[in-house]
Amino acid sequence: MKPLRTYISLLAISTIGLQAHAQEDSIALETKVLVKETQSIADSLKGYKKAGNLFVGVDLFNPVMSAFTDKQGAQAMVSYRVYKKWNAVLEVGYEKNHYDELDWNVDVNGIYGKIGFNWFVSQDYQDASNGFYTGMRFAYAAYEQTINQYPIRTSGNQVDQFGSLPSANASSYWIELVGGARVKLLSNFYADVSIRPEIYVGSSKQEDIDPLVIPGYGKDIGPINFSVFWGITYKFF
Repeated sequence: MKPLRTYISLLAISTIGLQAHAQEDSIALETKVLVKETQSIADSLKGYKKAGNLFVGVDLFNPVMSAFTDKQGAQAMVSYRVYKKWNAVLEVGYEKNHYDELDWNVDVNGIYGKIGFNWFVSQDYQDASNGFYTGMRFAYAAYEQTINQYPIRTSGNQVDQFGSLPSANASSYWIELVGGARVKLLSNFYADVSIRPEIYVGSSKQEDIDPLVIPGYGKDIGPINFSVFWGITYKFF
């Protein structure tokens, strides 16, 4: 009986050993798969955080509209990601415009600059450069203004005669609220589109006359105006 007991004991021990070895192999395999998946996710997140640091672009909307309006000019922009979803933005432009309404005739030409930020509300997981954003700009324009004609009204608000003023330097400033999106077209080229309510803040005045047209802002100066940026941007890195 002793040899039989010994045989049964050895068989049981061998079976337990084989099961333990199989479990170790299974755990080792699962561990390798988990490590690989974790590394893959880490690599994806690493690329996600680094994606889309520097963009340089030009506006196409205003040059197209110049064929149908008095406004002529160009605008360029630079966008740089400074922290996670926050992007610093600088825009500069030149504009020549003409106002001829309601007995007024005014010419302006000059430069403007806008500085502010975009904050991405949502981004593409695979390409963080794609997404929807909101933001703000602080804008300033320095330009030459020529009032070719302005109405001189009587006490009854009737136009009695017209006057004119020579060219003079002027400046204006305003705030823009920004809502837009950036979408990849091909390679490193992206479409960047935004709509911007503009809030007029103030201007230097020529002979105490409020401006009627401002480069970068628009015509019919009021408390709120609207502009559109439709551009092509290139991602450098």
